[in-house]
Amino acid sequence: MISYIMRPKIIAIILVILSMASGCISHPKVLSPPTETCGEIDYYFLDSAIECTITAEEIKALLPIANKLKGKNMKEDAWRILEWEEKMIEYDFEKASLSPARITTYPTGKVKISGGSKIQRPSETINLGKGICSDYTVLTLALLFAMNYSEVYTLEINFENDKMGHATALVKINGKFFVLDQKPPVMDLGSYYLHWKKVEGKAISNATLYRVLWSNETKVEKIGILYPSDFLKDNYAFTNFDANRLALGLMEVIKSEFPNLKKDENLKNDRLIGYSSGKRWIMSFPNFAMYYDPEFHEQFVSYIYSRLKSTPEVLADLNDYEHFWVNVEAREDDLKIELVLARR
Repeated sequence: MISYIMRPKIIAIILVILSMASGCISHPKVLSPPTETCGEIDYYFLDSAIECTITAEEIKALLPIANKLKGKNMKEDAWRILEWEEKMIEYDFEKASLSPARITTYPTGKVKISGGSKIQRPSETINLGKGICSDYTVLTLALLFAMNYSEVYTLEINFENDKMGHATALVKINGKFFVLDQKPPVMDLGSYYLHWKKVEGKAISNATLYRVLWSNETKVEKIGILYPSDFLKDNYAFTNFDANRLALGLMEVIKSEFPNLKKDENLKNDRLIGYSSGKRWIMSFPNFAMYYDPEFHEQFVSYIYSRLKSTPEVLADLNDYEHFWVNVEAREDDLKIELVLARR
């Protein structure tokens, strides 16, 4: 997370508080930041740092990664970026713990900065393998631009009774904003607001929304301020239909990858009468009923399936049994996935 201040325009000493957020690909070469139009102070503020750090050189350096991650549409691309960031970039607790930056502006226009830390360039974050929320945000935006998107978004978030803020990237799909914050899943605005309140224990008071445009250079435009009601009006409520759809989606993937298995509705209620043996696997996904949005249905199915299959014992059973069924149930905000296997 990161808290921001306005740029000093007169003689002043201002504190900038930086705090924590919450195949093989070669790393790009660390590039030199542009010095013609960007001063050192610009790297301490999200909007100016985005314009200064996302350059044509940076986009070119990110192309090998972007091409590797590129999918068939923005939904797939956004999810893949988050999966890659979760695997490749660590949260930099040391940077987050640095003392506040002291910025002094003199009448001559000279600016002196001591302490604190600057927002990193995308290639820098990749080479370091770590960053805080603002670094993740810049990297996410740059990867989307490297995938040939020209318009994305970002938020600067303020919390109630908390001086620490946060920054994150967004995309807009079919007129609706979705948040890309360091790791899966992608969330709609309502789910994101509830995530902070229920999971992180913080209430968003407001957030500044920026449009970020790319056309050989980056331009940041302030759109406006979002309040809790703006977040919550875009909140999707998980239904029984969604649970059944997820179950069917998981069964289709399993059936396609394991020809030894046949869907057997007799196992729907975990009844093993008439079978020689059987087994039941249960996996819980905390808050995924809250996070789910049908716009990203395919990605949720793929993500849940990959977690099921990543358990060696489950994978062995999928290869060994003959009949199967999947049940999906929402328990408050969590998703319960039940895989039932049997043989005659």
